[in-house]
Amino acid sequence: MQNNTKKLIIIFLLLITFSICAICIRVGSEQQASKTCLSGGYLKQAAEITGTEIFDESLSRQTISIINKKRSNRNEIFFRPSRLSAINSNFLDFESFSQTFADGNIPASLMDTPVNTIINYFSVLQQASNLTEKKSGGSGDVGYSKVPYPIAYSFLSESNKKSMPYNEYLTSFEGIGHINLLNILPIITKTENEYKYFIELEILEGSSVGVTTFNYYTGELILTKTNELFYIDSLYLIPEDFFFAAYHGWIHNAEMYVEIVYGNWCGLVMKQYAPEQNDYKKKIIVDGVDKRKYMFEFAKLVNGTDLLINSLVKEDGNWIPVEIEVNRQNS
Repeated sequence: MQNNTKKLIIIFLLLITFSICAICIRVGSEQQASKTCLSGGYLKQAAEITGTEIFDESLSRQTISIINKKRSNRNEIFFRPSRLSAINSNFLDFESFSQTFADGNIPASLMDTPVNTIINYFSVLQQASNLTEKKSGGSGDVGYSKVPYPIAYSFLSESNKKSMPYNEYLTSFEGIGHINLLNILPIITKTENEYKYFIELEILEGSSVGVTTFNYYTGELILTKTNELFYIDSLYLIPEDFFFAAYHGWIHNAEMYVEIVYGNWCGLVMKQYAPEQNDYKKKIIVDGVDKRKYMFEFAKLVNGTDLLINSLVKEDGNWIPVEIEVNRQNS
């Protein structure tokens, strides 16, 4: 009798253990499935933005002027893609591509700096295509077809390869026929020898009806240094929205963002200077009420918006990263 009781207890415990393991495996599978791969990286959803309405009377004349200009020229500012040149055009003809990677290896000179690695990685991928029946476009082969993908995969670090095996990497490009790299900007961190960059991509994708579409993504790319060469350790992409800023978008304009968030909300800004800008980024320097200078660096995106990538404070003549707590009590 006692033996039978012991057997029942053991069987009961085994069943509980099996059930727990099954639940853990299922949850793990669901979490893995929810991690969407795209273009050799992982897709991130943009943070949801709520409560962003600001009344004009709380703003300076300069900012109100910017708002009015954007409203009157909304179509040209927000709903037209960029005319910026692609910066990943190192292998525009198949002959130079084939000669460079004739032995299947990547020349060290293509990976000797972080920026070189990024540009050459996307130069390899620029003409690669993995169009499918479900997401088709063009007629016949497009670009260099799937030939570049194994070479591009060699730009990844060993840890990145472990998290994304080659078959998964190749699948992440399904429906993609062409990739243009439009922007690279360093993201400044407090950690020495951390190589982090903001990028913007223009991706030509097929569709279920055969038409080709232009889609735009921002990304955060981290590299790691191994034997004096730089490898891509992670890549996260966020799709760009061409509608939000056009109708609700003070938060996507650098001048307004600095004035409202760091001026009105935080009470940090004593004087805000006119922005310094080029086709790729915008810098705004302010004098703080604490008698220190601050600089906010924004990437200028093709969807007509500015995206904050660096918040810096000047110390001993150098700009260093700073975290500023945003407090809306002053708004």
